[in-house]
Amino acid sequence: MIADNGIGIQEEDLPRVFEKGFTGFNGRENRKSTGIGLYLCREVLDRLNHGISIASRPGQGTLVRLDLGRRPRVIE
Repeated sequence: MIADNGIGIQEEDLPRVFEKGFTGFNGRENRKSTGIGLYLCREVLDRLNHGISIASRPGQGTLVRLDLGRRPRVIE
């Protein structure tokens, strides 16, 4: 787990934080975000069959969980 006690992420932004280029409200307000970091994390972990999830509350911080257990690989 990786946690901070920063400004947090608004609830409506949470479902999109792993999208390429998405910066959410905080990224637009501060103009310091590229929207690439969490996208790249998910891409790498997906390729390794691991997982990532995030929970956050504005004003209370963010918690990111990395699941390093192997998930079953689904080949399409």
